[in-house]
Amino acid sequence: MREAGRLSQISTSMIRRMFEIVEKAKKEGKEIVSLTIGEPDFDTPKEVVEKACRAMNEGYTHYTSNFGLEELREAIAERYGAHLSNVMVTAGGSEALINASLAFIEEGSRVVVPTPNFLSYFTYAKMCGAKIEQVRTHDTAFIPDPDRVNEVMGRDVSVLFLNYPNNPTGAVMSGKDAKAIVEIAADNGAIVISDEIYDQIYYDVKPTSLVGYENVVCVNGFSKSLSMTGWRIGFTIADERLLDSMLKVHQVNGVCAPAFAQKAVAEVLTEGIFDEVVSRMVSEFRKRRDYVYSELSKIYDVVKPEGAFYMFVNVKEDCMAYAEKLLDYGVAVTPGLPFGNYNETYVRISYANSIENLKKAVESIKSYESQKA
Repeated sequence: MREAGRLSQISTSMIRRMFEIVEKAKKEGKEIVSLTIGEPDFDTPKEVVEKACRAMNEGYTHYTSNFGLEELREAIAERYGAHLSNVMVTAGGSEALINASLAFIEEGSRVVVPTPNFLSYFTYAKMCGAKIEQVRTHDTAFIPDPDRVNEVMGRDVSVLFLNYPNNPTGAVMSGKDAKAIVEIAADNGAIVISDEIYDQIYYDVKPTSLVGYENVVCVNGFSKSLSMTGWRIGFTIADERLLDSMLKVHQVNGVCAPAFAQKAVAEVLTEGIFDEVVSRMVSEFRKRRDYVYSELSKIYDVVKPEGAFYMFVNVKEDCMAYAEKLLDYGVAVTPGLPFGNYNETYVRISYANSIENLKKAVESIKSYESQKA
């Protein structure tokens, strides 16, 4: 039995593989502080859980419209200054991303991805039979330079991926640069898929949403902002014509997100609870970011993240060897290779962990570095 050729260039996620390695080590009795997984370590807020339970008891256990519950769509549209007709709820942000990829990445076209970037974008491009064009950002604080983007653009580019706040770097792009890149894409007839899943998790620089541009598909969700990764509630905001194309995929892929979860999130938004819940979580993430940055910047090249809950650290040695050796010191990190080219000496560190565990991890990393001296 052979898998389809479209998967020949695709491997399983390095993040998932590291997660499995950590779980195996724990079962063997080893104490590992995992700085690998990309989800908040907080439980889903009790307000959401209680509303979801009530919604289930009220019968929200069936299909909704492919576009999602109107109540939730209206709340999202109001929050982002969009029209109801521009909003579609999806089974998580990942489903929205693959819907957009299948809808707009033309086989044989080029797909532009700033590097480093979320590993799934490279997978989507490969699955769609496209060629990947990477734009390096390491010397511009992980922010794509519009001039560099312009240099690689052409009429053969079908899609350009943006993700700010960024995974794996935590970088936040200015509204001016984002607008310039959107206009460059529009001039070349390309669609911008703007993954804004971390837009609520920011510190000193507020992210700019790209909602409202005709050639932009904005992807978002509540996995990160409400710590609901297992609930699968995402959404897309885009021009109606773009949504129509994505619906062709969504109706046979995700169909609809869980009705009870949609209802719960809608109520959290309309009752004004959302911002309070997010604020509590971001306040804790800020403390963790400041601690980890202050310590690691003493020994590594680190760009201070302005959003999300990641740092992309140049450890100045082979990232695979580094990650493997660090496991012996009780710390798991994600090698930089899956996040694109030029990342051979980088690792991603997720500080979505308790401050106690982060302190243990930092001390272990210092111990590893001291034995090299």
